[in-house]
Amino acid sequence: MKVGIVGIGITSFGVHKEPFYNIAYEAAKKALEDAEMERHEIDNVVLGGYDVAVGRTISNMYTAPAAGGYLKDEIRVSDDAAYALALAYMRIKSGIFDVAMVLGYGHCSETPMELVELLSLDPFFHRDLGISYQMSYAMQSYAYRMRYGIDDETAAEVVVRARKRASKYEYAHVREEVTADEVLSSEMAIFPLRKLELPPWSDGCVALILAEETIAKRISSEPVWVEGLGWHTENYYLGSRDLAELFSTKKAAEKAYKMAGCDAKDVEAAEVMDLTPYHHLMALEALGFAASGRGKEVVESGFPVNSSGGALCTNAHGTTGLFLTASLALQIRDGRDRGIASAVSGYAAQNSIVTILGV
Repeated sequence: MKVGIVGIGITSFGVHKEPFYNIAYEAAKKALEDAEMERHEIDNVVLGGYDVAVGRTISNMYTAPAAGGYLKDEIRVSDDAAYALALAYMRIKSGIFDVAMVLGYGHCSETPMELVELLSLDPFFHRDLGISYQMSYAMQSYAYRMRYGIDDETAAEVVVRARKRASKYEYAHVREEVTADEVLSSEMAIFPLRKLELPPWSDGCVALILAEETIAKRISSEPVWVEGLGWHTENYYLGSRDLAELFSTKKAAEKAYKMAGCDAKDVEAAEVMDLTPYHHLMALEALGFAASGRGKEVVESGFPVNSSGGALCTNAHGTTGLFLTASLALQIRDGRDRGIASAVSGYAAQNSIVTILGV
């Protein structure tokens, strides 16, 4: 039995003054309309997101009703919503459920993320150091940059390409194009990352409707099938990891490729969570598109990576990975045969999930 995506709902991403549950309702409504379904046809709701990112304890109490979860089985993954898609997939594969609403929410434009992120750090040894997520990404970027001799111009070019693609994507947050000179002259944020090399804090929601094979074919003439899934968690302690490699993404990709029965050469498009331009290159290498330190060659080849603009242009903490997956699903609908999406979470990309979609 296969599981397919039959409904896609994406809100605009940016700075929203509306409550996050109103935006969640908009995404779920769009997904139902896209699938030409009614709320009663959904038998379970799977949510993904962080309480700290939206400033509400047990935030699924707000998003579950908005997603159509009234009197339905509801469950939440307290991580990026790309993991919620995986959970929904498994619930359907188990035979217990047939149709799932997957919803990811992020509302962090006005949240002091540098402070609330510290709650996920060990309170005795790490929290007092005040290491933010961005600082851990900067540490990784520096390790990768020094090992493989990546220069400033290469990183700037990744940003330029991301902005150009985002300018043509209606759901992206930051859509203004920039030049390499503008990137290189922007102020230093956290060495070696400049201000324009860090993603924005975005607000927005994504909803996907998943269905088992028979129902999926009845709902849609061309479902987007979930072909492969893989996830991996690295050691928590930064000092015990090789920060110059996205090991968690590499292991997750191996599992996803094995499940899908394919490898990188069979993939026509990719959406990767590039929280920095260096992570863009590292992700391409971890996914098998290039050897370590050679991700730059994939960028220069013109391979379709991050047609959405990626996380460098849209980063709603808690749903960025699902945003990328939904963006990939739209590309599959538009004619791609197979694509891959990757997402990371935790300090220095401790956790990763990879999803392969196809026709």
